[in-house]
Amino acid sequence: MTVIYTGRTENPPKGRPSLLPLLVVLFIASYTILTMLVVEQGRTIEAQRGLLRDMFKDSTQLADLKGKLARENEQQAAAKSAPPAHNNPAEHATAPAPAVPKAPARTESQPKPKGRHTMKNVPATPAEDLEDVRRSTRVI
Repeated sequence: MTVIYTGRTENPPKGRPSLLPLLVVLFIASYTILTMLVVEQGRTIEAQRGLLRDMFKDSTQLADLKGKLARENEQQAAAKSAPPAHNNPAEHATAPAPAVPKAPARTESQPKPKGRHTMKNVPATPAEDLEDVRRSTRVI
């Protein structure tokens, strides 16, 4: 038996080129962009947190100023409505009593005074609801 050895002169068939280097580059680029996004979101959240703190401070300062203004208005109204002090008791006895003006009747368009609270009438619970124990019949 004779073995004949011949040198190959043909090029091997070319397969698909490897996509691994391209995929590595794409993954590095995508993770870089993702990291930048996370950093920017962190900055945005911190900026919003600072703005919320400033708004809360402004809100408390505004509430304090409104409270002071309301107290000053009450003091001025009390000072205006207080009768002047008379030094001479004879003048006080002979002077007619000041007429107290009656408040005009409140119309429906005027709001109720804030000092008065009225209780709302709660309707009675129907008998059908009392029989059903699955439902809560408590009224807040």
